[in-house]
Amino acid sequence: TIYNPIKLDELNGVAAGSTCNFESLLADKAVTKSKLSLHKVVAGREEFTAKDITVQAHAFTKSAREAIEAAGGKCEVLKPTTGEVLTEA
Repeated sequence: TIYNPIKLDELNGVAAGSTCNFESLLADKAVTKSKLSLHKVVAGREEFTAKDITVQAHAFTKSAREAIEAAGGKCEVLKPTTGEVLTEA
């Protein structure tokens, strides 16, 4: 499966307590448009500083999941075909 990567540092502008996904990040101009419809959160080069956020994506790398959860956030996996939340990891 080919994913569009979303780097952890692209999530730094997300307000604490809020939920983000590719569409909200695109609206906030944190990411650019993608030809791919599946999105995977990956570790970035910059430090991850966002706290207490819920991130919705189709996949997460182990290190990205650990960083989000260590900052008090949570990861929600989206179903590839419908975009519905499958499970809270």
